[in-house]
Amino acid sequence: MAADFRRGGKGMELEELKAYCRIDYDDDDEVIKLIYAAVLEEMTDLIKDFNPEALTNRQKLLICMYVKEAYDNRDRTAPTDDKVRFAVQSMMLKERLK
Repeated sequence: MAADFRRGGKGMELEELKAYCRIDYDDDDEVIKLIYAAVLEEMTDLIKDFNPEALTNRQKLLICMYVKEAYDNRDRTAPTDDKVRFAVQSMMLKERLK
């Protein structure tokens, strides 16, 4: 599923995600789009009848939170004492079990 930022639809806009993540530059737009696409894939796997073109407000908030978490921790390559959120752990586990 491709990250699709359509104007006028009920999906998420890139600018909405950047505002939530407090990103005011364009350097990481492609990274944000990649994370957004992965989040949509994850939600499609986890939520029965999930429709990325008809998001509820709660789903939009979950997407924002998930994208921010993944974006903020994108450079993490070694284990740390910090807790990694369940959503990120879930995605990693699915990738490992492929």
